[in-house]
Amino acid sequence: MNAGNIKTQNNKNGDAAMPFMAFTNDSESIVVLKQFALNNSWAESIIHSGDIETAAQFLKTNHSPRVLFVDVTSQESTPAALDALADVCEPGTKVIVSGKINEYSFYCWLVDVGVSSYLLKPFTIHSLEAAYKKTTETSVNNGTPAAELKNHAKIITVIGARGGVGATTVCVNMAWIMANNLNHKTALLDFDPQFGTVSLALDLEPGKGLRDALEKPDRIDGLFIDRVMVKVDDNLSILSTEESIEDTITATEAAAEALFKQTQPKFSYIIIDLPRVLSPFTRYALAHSDHVICVTEYTIAGLRESLRYLEYCRDILKIAPPVFVANRVGLAGKHQMPKDEFEKGLGQKIKFDIPFVLDAHAAATVGEVLAETAKNIPATRVLHLLAEHFTGSAAEQKPKTKLDSILALLKGGK
Repeated sequence: MNAGNIKTQNNKNGDAAMPFMAFTNDSESIVVLKQFALNNSWAESIIHSGDIETAAQFLKTNHSPRVLFVDVTSQESTPAALDALADVCEPGTKVIVSGKINEYSFYCWLVDVGVSSYLLKPFTIHSLEAAYKKTTETSVNNGTPAAELKNHAKIITVIGARGGVGATTVCVNMAWIMANNLNHKTALLDFDPQFGTVSLALDLEPGKGLRDALEKPDRIDGLFIDRVMVKVDDNLSILSTEESIEDTITATEAAAEALFKQTQPKFSYIIIDLPRVLSPFTRYALAHSDHVICVTEYTIAGLRESLRYLEYCRDILKIAPPVFVANRVGLAGKHQMPKDEFEKGLGQKIKFDIPFVLDAHAAATVGEVLAETAKNIPATRVLHLLAEHFTGSAAEQKPKTKLDSILALLKGGK
């Protein structure tokens, strides 16, 4: 890389590191960034054409700067893109994000995951200078390096817009795919102690420890989690129970906090099947999830309830909007609401359409997972895409070539 007369400073390994690098696509931002580089006596070569995905590809084979500026294009694609960036950035790199997404909840989410600053386009030289100053002056305790943006298990909460839309089916199959096809340590938590069906879907006896966890959070530690979770296979474990409907079970925020704290170090992904009735316990789970999936259907009632969850996440919890998944598409035939009409009413895109298939009901009846028994049907392929959307694992499953091994050695195993 031709760094020209760029000022440098040492990184943690003692190597000279660029103070700044940018990846942007629009001409207006390029003009501002070039002026910013000139003001700091940096070469224009630190300004690259592209976005956050381009930056991740570039940094696979090049050193990271101290401060990295990247464009993002949508709320839906940003989480996976940040994860990919975290994988390739060297320790100490701070990130400034820029985009046209004018949502306060999106800004709050970026701050929560450790992004140093967010600049809404179009931005001025003054706002860029202020963001850079804030980023470089932030102490280690208050700023999160890019390599540490992904420093804990990712929590993905699944909730049904209405009862009967198949949220548990989506939840179980996604967790199974992550564990068995994508080779990630995965925990599947059923947060409905009386009517949850995760254990039934996997033909397992429910455990007995979830109620203790819900009512006595002070008992939750690493050993407790190991004891109460039911191991499905090497990569998949579940936590569920089946309590009497006559009992009153009170779960608090402290229980959810303790469960998250003790399960995150043990897994790569935590999938939560969340009941529709919200309580302090389930609200905490929603608010502290990395992603929320809302499973819906193309009906008027599905649209109404999806809107309610969208507004709750965005306006009340101040988190990123849910990823909307339409399940059992085609079941209602000509009576199904058109997708474009549904999206217009919702004001959001439906990210995934899972077609209706009778095999899903047959598999659930005998405690089998659709992703295992019917691997090649369209519904299963969409479920794979859904899992890969959050893990970014599609490319990771490609077999490595001899050239890949050589490049890995030349890059020091990075």
